[in-house]
Amino acid sequence: MKRTMILIVAMVAILFSQSALAQIRFHVGEPVITKVDEVQNEGVAAAAFKIIPLQAYTVNSGGTPWAWWHLNEEFNLRALFTVYGSGTYYTRIKVTDVKTGLFFRYPKEGPYNASEGVVKVITSTPIAAEGDPSFLPRQFIFTYEFKVGTTWKGVSTKVLFY
Repeated sequence: MKRTMILIVAMVAILFSQSALAQIRFHVGEPVITKVDEVQNEGVAAAAFKIIPLQAYTVNSGGTPWAWWHLNEEFNLRALFTVYGSGTYYTRIKVTDVKTGLFFRYPKEGPYNASEGVVKVITSTPIAAEGDPSFLPRQFIFTYEFKVGTTWKGVSTKVLFY
């Protein structure tokens, strides 16, 4: 009897701990790509096309970096990366619940074209979340992923919702 009760309590705890991701719905808007810096270098331009993710962070409507958010507030997820050579790439966003490890990915978007040379670019995507506030506070990891050829690379930031 004692083992049965322990099993029931453990199963209920697992079910309710994993339901936060299902109770919070994230909405992602269209990404906006802005060039930050461009350096022409003949040696690098001739190299194979690749993307190196550098940093991801969230900003509020004023453009200030922000580590926490309320539900029903729009914010921007930004990713800074470097492009070598020229070619096309895809992007997608992954959202991970820190507590449970559950995650989902938005469908890939693109292809986007990268110009020749070394280019640092900020990709800014508006994100909003809604849902049941009783499942908060909760930490989520937002990962901005880039695909060149068949390889995905990503850069992440942690956000607290409450």
